[in-house]
Amino acid sequence: MQNDQHIAETSSNNFRNDLLLEIEKTPERYIPELLEIVRLFRQSVMLKQASSQQWENAINQVNHSDVVKQQERKSKIKHLFDSWNELETQEEQEEILEVIKSMQDVSI
Repeated sequence: MQNDQHIAETSSNNFRNDLLLEIEKTPERYIPELLEIVRLFRQSVMLKQASSQQWENAINQVNHSDVVKQQERKSKIKHLFDSWNELETQEEQEEILEVIKSMQDVSI
């Protein structure tokens, strides 16, 4: 098991070194744009991870409650996603997600 961890760490270090080498090769005038790309990529990955975790939590709530609550929640979730899919842009979807995240004691 430790050997697998060592291989993963070595591989990760190699990728990090490769990335740093590519950055070093990038002309100075392009560094601000590259920085923005890296930041947007990181934010996108983190948003996907958060959404995935929230989805798992919602599914667990649905699967571990009584039958009546399960049906009510399934109906609410379906309505929520139907409404969400009707939004015009990803930006609108992300704005709605932020509003939902900011609400306290919201039960789907």
